[in-house]
Amino acid sequence: MKKLIWEFLNKKYSGMVIYHKKFNLPERTAEKFFTDSDDSIMEYSYYHNGGDVWSRVNSFLKGDIGNYFDIHDIDIEMVVLEWCRDKSVETIDR
Repeated sequence: MKKLIWEFLNKKYSGMVIYHKKFNLPERTAEKFFTDSDDSIMEYSYYHNGGDVWSRVNSFLKGDIGNYFDIHDIDIEMVVLEWCRDKSVETIDR
């Protein structure tokens, strides 16, 4: 399923440039993926102590995937996170 979704995303968003900001905070790490026009694609945050994980995929991306694939929201978030990490052109650590 992941391969099919990646193929779909690569085709639908072929011209999109993705940037990756990574914030290393004392208690957690936060990641933000955004386009060259500064539109948010996804945000992901996890705590260093193994606590909560938080993620949010932009509604347009989640809707596009949900229209073509029978997949739960949490699975969409994990596939999009991997896709964004793979496709991002630059990682900016803060």
